[in-house]
Amino acid sequence: MTISVESDLKDILLKFDQKLDNLSQTFEQKLDRLDQKIDEVKEDMSEVKISIAELKKDNQRLEEKIENTNKKIDTTAQILEDKIENTNQKIDTTAQILEDKIENTNKKIDTTAKSLENKIDATNKNLTDNLQNLGKRVDNSEFINRGIFIGLILTVLGGFAKFIGLIGNS
Repeated sequence: MTISVESDLKDILLKFDQKLDNLSQTFEQKLDRLDQKIDEVKEDMSEVKISIAELKKDNQRLEEKIENTNKKIDTTAQILEDKIENTNQKIDTTAQILEDKIENTNKKIDTTAKSLENKIDATNKNLTDNLQNLGKRVDNSEFINRGIFIGLILTVLGGFAKFIGLIGNS
């Protein structure tokens, strides 16, 4: 029995050894596959790291461009604000000058209007006086013309009476 136990034990140990070998081979195969997958993941990770680095560089470039663009916009906005302020000052100055000129022109017009009113009043007074004097002259002229006309009629009547003989030649 010892031999049979030994033999059985040898068989069992052999089987056990074979199973261990099989397990070892399976384990090594799985380990190899795991190593391959880890290598693939490492490659993918390195690609991702490279992509992330490129994205960071692109992001940094974009941020710099945005910052430069913002600076340009701020500078342009400031220049425009300055130009608008200068233009507003020029407009205010021009408006003030125009208001002054309009005020001076209105004063000149008022002065000229008063002067013309005074001249018109003086001319009207002179014309009224001249018309009154002319009326007096016309009245005198009529009186004289009537006297001359009456004298002319009397002379014609006297000549006609003498011609007819009503008045004698003495």
